[in-house]
Amino acid sequence: MVSFNKIKLPEKGMPTIDIIFAIILLISTLSTALCVYQATRWNGNQATDYGQSAQYRTESLRASEAANSQEIVDVQVFLTWLNAVNSGDLKAAHFLKNRFRQEFLPAFDAWIAEANETNPVPAGTPFALPEYTLAKRNESVLLEQKAAAAFALGNDANENGDLYISNTVLFAIVLFFCGVYSRWESKKIRTGILIVTLLVFSFALYSLGALLMRVGYV
Repeated sequence: MVSFNKIKLPEKGMPTIDIIFAIILLISTLSTALCVYQATRWNGNQATDYGQSAQYRTESLRASEAANSQEIVDVQVFLTWLNAVNSGDLKAAHFLKNRFRQEFLPAFDAWIAEANETNPVPAGTPFALPEYTLAKRNESVLLEQKAAAAFALGNDANENGDLYISNTVLFAIVLFFCGVYSRWESKKIRTGILIVTLLVFSFALYSLGALLMRVGYV
């Protein structure tokens, strides 16, 4: 025969606490899913940005190598022309001048304009003048700047992903309290756990809202 004296009835107010925990559990579960989703998306952006940065740096190196090769050609042809002029071989000098690269000519013309009858060969070289510019060199600098910018975006994406993961930990603590509070039948203990849960839950929601406003979402 069942003894009704041994049956433990729930204390008054228990259903209300259960409802509050159920609501907290629902919101925390959805918020955790959002944080994990955002962290995954930011990590994807990080990989994309780092890959783009690596590609830009590779292209920058190629452009720099091409610029170095062009500069070597300009220097060699110029030195050969200079030797021809110094030796009085004007025919060879004219032949070499006609084969200067187009990018080298503005600097050469600005340099040779300083010549006179007493000084047919000006001081210095055309390579020190601002007129000497290489498109490949400028392209290399521009690509390096793009690589640095893409790398910075990758770092930001990585940091944002970490922030969302950190926020997930807060909701995990809330979910833990929601899962263990029912082990105690005492209303006082459950109320105490509820207060702690509400504090952590409020801070987690505040952190998530501030994070969404500060770094946005993808």
